[in-house]
Amino acid sequence: MKILAHKSIRTTKAYDDLCNALYVRVKRNVEEIELPPVQVISVSGNEPPASKQYQEAIAVLYGTAYGLKMGLKFEKLRKPKVYFDYKVGALESFWWSVDGTLDINNPATLRWQAYLMVPHFVSKKLVDEARQSAKSKHPEIPYENASLEIVDEGRSVQILHVGPYDKEQPTIDKLHRYLADHDLAVAGKHHEIYLSDPRPMKPEKLETVIRFAVRSSAAKRKPAQ
Repeated sequence: MKILAHKSIRTTKAYDDLCNALYVRVKRNVEEIELPPVQVISVSGNEPPASKQYQEAIAVLYGTAYGLKMGLKFEKLRKPKVYFDYKVGALESFWWSVDGTLDINNPATLRWQAYLMVPHFVSKKLVDEARQSAKSKHPEIPYENASLEIVDEGRSVQILHVGPYDKEQPTIDKLHRYLADHDLAVAGKHHEIYLSDPRPMKPEKLETVIRFAVRSSAAKRKPAQ
């Protein structure tokens, strides 16, 4: 399944359709998807999910993202030429290890990039202005850690996991079996998209999209010409 190019989106409905394709329509069986490059507000770190560092990153992302959305909507920030109102999307994170073996609880090897997608018309200048405004209201939060980045995964496989975060392994195993059956190899970092707020939600009802960027493993084995 190929998704509409991020930069071609010009309306609220088209952006909603993109978010639905990336998040809401993901099913509990493995599917392949062709993802366009998307623009994101990003924070990186190396502490486990329960750490102060990761929780601060979430506060930075949402404070900046809602500062942008509401600032543009109510004209506290200057609207760019191509502007439409939009929803703030789901929290996403890449997880990886510097030694190749992902241990989500080991800060010595753990690395992550948490982010929220934003429309293509959001500029670095707008992000800077939103960060400064948020910082003036909450100086204790490190809004300076947020940056504007491009995420480009391309061909990927994904699946919806329903249940606690620490029970993801059987779902991840389904992805790996699909890769083996279709002669594919992981070509990116472990990607999770959090569709549920864990605070009011029972663990067994949490919904998380798990995604891997992939490439053909056969292509890697092809001898050089």
